[in-house]
Amino acid sequence: MSRLRVGAAALVAAFGGGMWWASGRRRRTWRTDALTGVATREGALRHLRSELVRSARTGRVVGVAFCDVDAFKLVNDQHGHLAGDLVLVTAAQCIRDAVRPSDVVARVGGDEFVVVCGGLRSSDDMEVVTERLHAALACASAGGDASNPLYEMGVTVSIGSATGRGGDATPGALIHAADRSMYREKGRRP
Repeated sequence: MSRLRVGAAALVAAFGGGMWWASGRRRRTWRTDALTGVATREGALRHLRSELVRSARTGRVVGVAFCDVDAFKLVNDQHGHLAGDLVLVTAAQCIRDAVRPSDVVARVGGDEFVVVCGGLRSSDDMEVVTERLHAALACASAGGDASNPLYEMGVTVSIGSATGRGGDATPGALIHAADRSMYREKGRRP
């Protein structure tokens, strides 16, 4: 386990917290999450708004996937917060690797990620994205690679998705629908 703690500490140090002090106030210097390197909630919402505007012009579909690391508190409690940080960084990388470069991956909560996918032809395209996310995260969790923290700690990720078009959907409604879809999936697990 010490290898995980050293790795997580190196990752935290590499990202450096993403903050700076000015005029006695803390201000964000990045539009990315300091730990994982993906976008923040604000970045995801901004991108989702622009994709919905574009969707209203083009008629294309916008999709949102909501990903939640299952039993993340248990990871922190059993292995420590640095190991938990490494799990988050690894999950973010798996998610990023599973989607298109034009899709935006964001950390929107402690152990929650959102993927915003614009320019989809139909909701079937979002199903393909969701399947790719499931496959990438399941492979990391069950792949047998002892150096992968998702495998080493038995971490799984629940994923839900939703789609909409500009003019019919709002960013909040899409994220809420994807979140509800994720909780339905989580409820079907043993």
